[in-house]
Amino acid sequence: MEKRIVPISNSESFNPPATLSAAVENSWEDLPVDLSDDRSSEAASIYGGTAVSVQSPQSEPKSSGFSLRTRAGSQEPKHSAPASGNWSTSLQNVLEEPPSTLPQKLVLGGLVFCAAFAVWACFGQIDEVGHAQGRLVPKGEVYKIDPVEMGKVVNIAVKEGQAVKAGQMLVELDTQIAAGEVERLEQMLGTNQIELSQKQTLIEKMRQESGTRAEIAKADVEAAAAAIAQANAKTAASQKLLTEYLADTAANQARLERLKPLSGTAQELLVQRQADAAAAAEEVERLKPLVEEGAIAKKYLFDSQQVLRDRQSAITKNKLEEDTGVKEQLFQAEQALRDRQSTITETQGELQQTQAQAEQLQAQLHQKQAEARRTQLEAQQQIQQLEVEITQLKAKIAENKNLLTSAKSKLKQRFLYAPVDGVVSSLNIHNTGVVVQPGQTVAELAADKAPLILLASLPNQEAGFVKTGMSVQIKFDAFPYQDYGTVSGKVLSVSPDAKPDERLGAVYRVEVALDRNSVTANNQTIHFKAGQTATADIIIRHRRIADILLDPIRQVQKGGINL
Repeated sequence: MEKRIVPISNSESFNPPATLSAAVENSWEDLPVDLSDDRSSEAASIYGGTAVSVQSPQSEPKSSGFSLRTRAGSQEPKHSAPASGNWSTSLQNVLEEPPSTLPQKLVLGGLVFCAAFAVWACFGQIDEVGHAQGRLVPKGEVYKIDPVEMGKVVNIAVKEGQAVKAGQMLVELDTQIAAGEVERLEQMLGTNQIELSQKQTLIEKMRQESGTRAEIAKADVEAAAAAIAQANAKTAASQKLLTEYLADTAANQARLERLKPLSGTAQELLVQRQADAAAAAEEVERLKPLVEEGAIAKKYLFDSQQVLRDRQSAITKNKLEEDTGVKEQLFQAEQALRDRQSTITETQGELQQTQAQAEQLQAQLHQKQAEARRTQLEAQQQIQQLEVEITQLKAKIAENKNLLTSAKSKLKQRFLYAPVDGVVSSLNIHNTGVVVQPGQTVAELAADKAPLILLASLPNQEAGFVKTGMSVQIKFDAFPYQDYGTVSGKVLSVSPDAKPDERLGAVYRVEVALDRNSVTANNQTIHFKAGQTATADIIIRHRRIADILLDPIRQVQKGGINL
């Protein structure tokens, strides 16, 4: 920016050129005025004129105009701007009119609002809520009371809302046919049991008689067996003795046969021993020179001499035995052989007698055993026949018992009882004489003191973020929330899989626990009842406002349209 100082004398007044006046009148608003240029003010004081700042063409080549900057209210009045009479009326009015601040305020307010809205959109959050519709049920199972067989109602023992105990009768059906069947089966069962008792007594008696006869036969058999055993023992002893005698006789015979050629053998043995002695003598003579020369030890010579002496002693002993022992041994062997042969003959006679006695006893034993077996077989056949009859009776009794149990069960099923302590939440029959079908629910029983929970169905598209423990606001259809407010609760459980629903499609079952079980109206506490319908608003998640505002743009972009 180039600044120029235009001097003005005290006696002259500044008259701008006509072109400059026209430009100022026509485009005053386009000419910025700088009232804060201190250097221009100083220059005007020094040179006695008014400082004029004209924009240099070199500094802003794109602009064809110029800037006029004045400084009003200088420190010295004599250097002030020219009198107002030198300006045009329109320009003077513009200069004297104070600037308007409304546009600035509007712009500033818009900027502040935009900034506040951006902060609110970035940091503000909105709760995303899932809606689940359902009804109140007691926590746990709701017991449905229904008959298993068709029947006519003859007695209704309870009323809807009545508290009952476990085992208390609720409804009674017609029992005439079932009671008659039970009575018939009981009579039949009693007759069968009496017959069974008689047959069991008879079979027990026959078993005792059979046992007595078996004991007698057993004693006879044991006596005969003992006699046979004694005879067999005697026979075995005689046989053993005979065997020993025969063995002894054979030994004596063999000894005799050996002693007969003993003399010849002894002579041969003597010759052999003499030859051995001669060989031993030659060995001694051969070793003596070697011992004298020191070639071998004297021990070898001594051993050879000892062998020679032993063989000479054996020759002498053999000669003595040959003279005396052989003849005596031959006599003894012949005498022993004769004695054994006599004893064997006697023993063989005794053995034959004992064997005959044992055979006779064995025949008697076989006869007694056969008679005992025949008697035992007859008794056993009779007992088996009775056992078959008893088995048939037992099977018949068991069948009758099963039939009786079934009949009693059917009779009991004609009475519908409360399975647990609780309250009759609903009663679907109100008059006797009504015929009910199997599986038809005649009453519903809620467990005693079971808290009510909301069993609701949550659509699949809203179940993605639902978890156990989330806060829930419950609106009851029977109690408009505009008048009675909402009831707080928490999610107890969410089913692991979805189930189809005709109206909502795939839904998840959600159990919601209530923080309170009643509402207050006109200073009265009204407790909730099972079966009341309600809507649960589940706070699924917290989302930023900016994300919600940008969702349409994101959806458009996902659809393939770029903004």
